[in-house]
Amino acid sequence: MTGATKHQTMGIVLSRPYSSVISTLNGKRTMSTSSKPVPVRVYLNPDKEKELIVNENKGRTGIYRWVHIASGKSYIGSSVKLNVRFKQYFNYNHISYPKRNLYIYKALLKYGYADFKLEILEYCTRDNVIEREQFYFDTCIPEYNILKVAGSPIGYRHSEAAKKLISIAAKNREVSESTRDLKRKALLGKSFDRERIEKMRLSNTLRKSVLVTNTETGENLEFDSMTEAGKYLGMSRVSVNKYLLKNIPYKKYTISVKRPSLTDKEIIEVDSPYNNTKLSQKPVLLTNKETGVIKEFSSMTEAAKYLDISRARLWYFFSKTVKSGNETIKGYTISKIAYSQKEVNKKAKKIEVTNIYTNEVTIYPSLTLAAEALGVLRSSLSGYFAKKRTNAFRKKYILKLV
Repeated sequence: MTGATKHQTMGIVLSRPYSSVISTLNGKRTMSTSSKPVPVRVYLNPDKEKELIVNENKGRTGIYRWVHIASGKSYIGSSVKLNVRFKQYFNYNHISYPKRNLYIYKALLKYGYADFKLEILEYCTRDNVIEREQFYFDTCIPEYNILKVAGSPIGYRHSEAAKKLISIAAKNREVSESTRDLKRKALLGKSFDRERIEKMRLSNTLRKSVLVTNTETGENLEFDSMTEAGKYLGMSRVSVNKYLLKNIPYKKYTISVKRPSLTDKEIIEVDSPYNNTKLSQKPVLLTNKETGVIKEFSSMTEAAKYLDISRARLWYFFSKTVKSGNETIKGYTISKIAYSQKEVNKKAKKIEVTNIYTNEVTIYPSLTLAAEALGVLRSSLSGYFAKKRTNAFRKKYILKLV
């Protein structure tokens, strides 16, 4: 007779929560302990029993295991609210979210719930749930678990994108004075080698490279930090920062921040339309390489729409070919219009005004003169053309740029 008596109904297997075996030999009862854990609940078809699984485990704490029926691979987890956890498993949007990079999620999406069975290994209390989960980790050695220590991130590897987000959050984190004091006390008495000190110095985000200029001789001295500059000038770092902020000389020296020189790559990044919106709105020219026809656009965005490509692709092409100017994209070369050239083009535009009642046509050399002749503000005419209106202006005039 086995101590793990089972009863199977509706695909659910109920068993007693122990794994010992009791047998009768020569009229005597003996008991042996099995190393294989016996679950207290087994759901053979989670795909059809989702509602039952959630309802039966409402408000309960315990250890569960997903087992892939064909391969025998398993995943062990725990929760203080099993019903909430199972709702997450049965939520497609939850398990398919790209940032939730769990092997068990990928396996459920690949094979489907019907290829798995769900076991409740044990119901327990909140106090010992981590301890019991670790016991089953050590006993079953689940293949789908990334972490091998219960309640610990040991063994998990963050993606590069996640590392950057963690770094940004850490830099913006506010630390209380009590926490700072604890950190200071922990570092007291510790000694670091030169390599470690150099790394700490270079990673200091508050460090500023300082340029000290002798006003009498014109000699420039560069220092990697305000502390080093202060040692040379015989003052504290705070005093160096004060003279730097107020932009006043100290004796015969002037103190300024050293500006790093930009590489070609950094210049392209600074000029990127994502870093400077104004640059991407500057007018550009597209020249057809074969016919020589030139088309003018008020922004990089409009030029990209004309070529039926993304603005980012056009900007990348422009930044790579700005020096040579020989390469083409869809048969066109691209160039910027200088501000002064654009202003000349604006001034050179003429306005044709037609009186719809008398059919009298008058051409004015500028918007300003046309506005004065019609007795309206220049902004009224600018707005008319900006909105691309085709109806008669003031119900009397047909306006056209020539």
